[in-house]
Amino acid sequence: MATSPKSVLDDPDASTPHDPDAPITGDQADILRVLCENAGEPFDASLTQAQALQRIEALRGHLNDTQNL
Repeated sequence: MATSPKSVLDDPDASTPHDPDAPITGDQADILRVLCENAGEPFDASLTQAQALQRIEALRGHLNDTQNL
């Protein structure tokens, strides 16, 4: 039985900061880039891991509100 590919957006490790002052991870950048594109907002690659996590959560909330999900 084939399994469906796991979405990057569903990967909890992609948004879990180990060092909040460390630069954004590649996984976080991928997630944030997609969310920013979907929300029509600019992507900022200079965020820290903690800032990226907050931005991801905010954009997910915003997109859920605007799309009534």
